[in-house]
Amino acid sequence: MPKITHIALKVKDLDETSRFYETVFGFAHVNTVHRDGERGSHVSRHLTDGALDLTLMQYAHEDADEADFSGPAPCIHHFGIEVDDVEAFARALTASGGEILSAPGKLPVKFRAPGGPVAEIVPRGRYRKQTLADGTHGPVIE
Repeated sequence: MPKITHIALKVKDLDETSRFYETVFGFAHVNTVHRDGERGSHVSRHLTDGALDLTLMQYAHEDADEADFSGPAPCIHHFGIEVDDVEAFARALTASGGEILSAPGKLPVKFRAPGGPVAEIVPRGRYRKQTLADGTHGPVIE
């Protein structure tokens, strides 16, 4: 069964927002990834509570690749669903009126449901578990 394992938040201040989730909710920092796109870059900081990958994304500017998927303000950027067969789910998405936003063959496959926000489908296991210092497990993103 498909399962939501990832939520990405578009934020204005990566460090401040990260400290907030770590301090208030006990999320642990897993890693920070710098990505360059055709139209600009963003930084993704991955946090975990042992089960969910909470990603905080800060874009260099609003014209950066995928920055406009969710609008110009801080918000939920997208959520991720692990599936057994990405291609079959992509076909089902479009057959049901969804719009694929990613380039063909690119993972994750970003999509927009009819009238809905952006989400992504990824192969099961994309958010591999890692053991944290307290013995719990959290997602690992490469």
